[in-house]
Amino acid sequence: MLWKYIGISFLATVKFIFSPLAAVNTIDNHTWYYTYIAVCFGGLISATFFYFFSVQIIEKNVAKRIKKGTIKKKFTRMNKIIINTKTNIGVVGLALLAASFISIPLGSIVLAKFYRHKKSTIAILYSAILLSGAICTGVTYFFID
Repeated sequence: MLWKYIGISFLATVKFIFSPLAAVNTIDNHTWYYTYIAVCFGGLISATFFYFFSVQIIEKNVAKRIKKGTIKKKFTRMNKIIINTKTNIGVVGLALLAASFISIPLGSIVLAKFYRHKKSTIAILYSAILLSGAICTGVTYFFID
């Protein structure tokens, strides 16, 4: 039974929103509490790894660009869309999107790119994962069970 919850945690590292549904369909005698813990554990591990790994990669890339002298950036249409999205939804909205609709690895990388200098970014991402995990697990258990 423990191995099934570990499998659900691994599924939550990649696709967070579908892991409570997989837990309901694969685990016999499942409870909301254990499913929530397994789902959130996988999401938090994934967010931690990808956030801090991408911060390290981004910092090394910036240092390398400064050393080479190629720090000049072009302002393109895609950059304008990205800046508008960043200013409209902010760190909280992006964290909620990362935890619910976008995959957690991709959302963590985007948050690290835009908000790596804010100290509260990882705490906001963790809170969004815990909130989204509670909502997804609750909705799954309410409608499926």
